[in-house]
Amino acid sequence: MNDQLQALAQVLRERLSQIPSALRQDEVARQAIICLLGQAVEQMGLVPVPAWKPPRSTRDRIDLVGVEPESHPPVVRVAFAVQPLVELTQVRALEWVDCADKVFVTYSERADKVKQSTFFLSPGYLHLNLYE
Repeated sequence: MNDQLQALAQVLRERLSQIPSALRQDEVARQAIICLLGQAVEQMGLVPVPAWKPPRSTRDRIDLVGVEPESHPPVVRVAFAVQPLVELTQVRALEWVDCADKVFVTYSERADKVKQSTFFLSPGYLHLNLYE
């Protein structure tokens, strides 16, 4: 999975660099990443579901989950949280998802801040930093 994530990170970096600098804002970058991740999830043969909130969860919404098509009840295979830095609220939200691959995507160019924020990640999470 790490090789796939590194290839995905390269594609995401290239796409983000195509956004004109005058239009580049944190939320624009975040939404662009979520859209591109949705395309990647589709290529994996899964159904992308954005802004999903797990049942009975009091936490934030999950930015994107990949669900097996035609599974009843729905089976989540991958979950993504996308933020400039790792945020505890998002980590807690991912805890509610029962899936093998929980990926936290960070896109801040401040490597020192990203490294500090990874303190919140437990061993079960994959971290994809776009600007390592």
